[in-house]
Amino acid sequence: MSAPDLSYRSSLKHVAVEEPIDLLVHRPLGYVLARLCYPTRISPDQLTVVSMLLGIAAGALIYASVGRDGYGFLPHAALLFVLSAIVDCSDGQLARMRRSSSRLGRMLDGAVDAVVQIAVVPAGIVHMFARLGGASQWHAWAWAVAGVLAVLGGMRHTTLYDQYKNLWVRNATPSTVDCDDVDDLERDIAEARAKGPLSWLDLFRFNFYRTHLALVAATMRVVDPYVPERFRSMPAYSDDGARRYRSLNAALMRAWSFFGVGTHIFTMALALAVNRLEAYIVLRLVLFNVALVALVPAQRRASQQFFRPESAA
Repeated sequence: MSAPDLSYRSSLKHVAVEEPIDLLVHRPLGYVLARLCYPTRISPDQLTVVSMLLGIAAGALIYASVGRDGYGFLPHAALLFVLSAIVDCSDGQLARMRRSSSRLGRMLDGAVDAVVQIAVVPAGIVHMFARLGGASQWHAWAWAVAGVLAVLGGMRHTTLYDQYKNLWVRNATPSTVDCDDVDDLERDIAEARAKGPLSWLDLFRFNFYRTHLALVAATMRVVDPYVPERFRSMPAYSDDGARRYRSLNAALMRAWSFFGVGTHIFTMALALAVNRLEAYIVLRLVLFNVALVALVPAQRRASQQFFRPESAA
């Protein structure tokens, strides 16, 4: 067996699909952590749990800042939120260094991402609501509603980025990493049940991932119906097909890379650090959705030309 490639570039999924903020901040620091953990018995799943604990601690500090004058613990919470993202990047980087990436690891990672968001995002909205005057102030309610809408929109944004990232990996490279169909998940669940009762952790990550895949399918049916619902239904990989996919989607993939969870975490952390979550809400609710108005039709045309060229003629 050849010696493992421990370079920084090999720890990335693919440069073309990585978020710019991840390449600038989260991935380099995550690589340092993964490289330090490589010769130890620390597992990627353990790093995932550490990421979750940092995110929960960030949410707790935000709640602890409610009602305090000034910034309270918000700068500390923002730092923990970013550290959570760095550790979250490092788990995948460590798995790729050890060539141990798995669907179970991806399921746990996605479930932990959800836990961190549940810990931090509502806490930020509650803190903003209290700072703006609470229940007695109509503008506090307006910003709270806008915050909820921004969160719901942000979930769709990250879902779209994740799917187009996986589509790029499936069609522009020979790899199929992260390209999971719901049939694959159901087979894993059946195999796990055959070995005995599922643990609470397995139940949590299986059910989370099943919900995630259902959300992806429902979103794509509306946003981009030209994309086949299953990865296995897509054309077989070929060098010519990969070149064609890249020529149609390279600029679009770079645009989608600004919609990922890393960008969300970093911009929200900055807004929290200066105690102005409203800036993040405007960014997500207005700027990102305006960008989608131009991005989605362009992406549909590219998907139609690649997956259904006969209908584009």
